[in-house]
Amino acid sequence: MESDGPLFYTPRSMRAKSFIDLRMGMESVLKSLICYFESEDRKGRRLLNWIQKYGHDIGKMMRKVRPHLPENIVTEYEGDILKMDGLPVGLRYRLDTWDFRGNKEEYYYDTIGSDYWLNRNLEALSKLIDFANENLKPHSRVVGSSELLAEMMESRYEKYT
Repeated sequence: MESDGPLFYTPRSMRAKSFIDLRMGMESVLKSLICYFESEDRKGRRLLNWIQKYGHDIGKMMRKVRPHLPENIVTEYEGDILKMDGLPVGLRYRLDTWDFRGNKEEYYYDTIGSDYWLNRNLEALSKLIDFANENLKPHSRVVGSSELLAEMMESRYEKYT
């Protein structure tokens, strides 16, 4: 089968897919940290509706969670993290996105086309995950079977059921 459409195995396309995975990871850890530090008494549907309002706006998430982050992470990585907002998450859906000629080519090589930038964001993501894990450790424990059964029987909000 021949096609004149875009090739999804080109280096640019593979980099784009890697970037989207990296961005989704960044959004996830930032939202988890916001929920951990800022959710107050929100639970279930209320918590989900509240956190979804951040959408894919990494800048907004960073502003909300910044006071809780270690200063070394903010100082070292914030600029690289915020560049993600210049590349919308919708890139994953567009077939014509990777034609970065003209005004986008320079931005491509400063971001998705840069091994350095991708690696910096991967480092930032790893450090944020480690930070989240450290904060969750005090809440970790072994759960007994009766406690687990009781937890499973409680009503809870499930968005997709």
